[in-house]
This record gives sequence, structure tokens and C-alpha cells, in this order.
Amino acid sequence: MTTTHEIIESDTRATRLTALEAQVCQAREEIQVAALCGEPTLALDAVTSLATLLQHTLQELALLAEETSPR
Repeated sequence: MTTTHEIIESDTRATRLTALEAQVCQAREEIQVAALCGEPTLALDAVTSLATLLQHTLQELALLAEETSPR
């Protein structure tokens, strides 16, 4: 398992997106490991985590689009 950066409010958007990317990759790996080990409960937990991370990523991207769109 890899260590990921905990996201805090003072992080820049780029730092938050980079941390989210690492966490998404880690969740994906956890899903693969759980599937290989035949652990459906662990796989479900990892899928739930992945869904939450993807939601946060989409929120960050929406904020970025809002900040960078011409007014």
C-alpha cells in the first residue's frame, strides 16, 4: 500500500488534484487485490472509497473550471 497526502483546506488546487489522483490509483489497486484474493467485502469497501474519491475529483474539477472560465 502506498502512502498518500492527506488533503487539507490550505492545499492548492493542483496539490489536491494530485493527492486525489494518487488516492484513486490506490483504491483501484485495492479493488484488484481484493478481487484476486476473493474478498468481496474488501472489494466493495474499495469501490465505495473509489466512488467518493471520484466525486471529490469532479468537485475539484468543477471549481477549477469555474475559476478559469472567462467572465
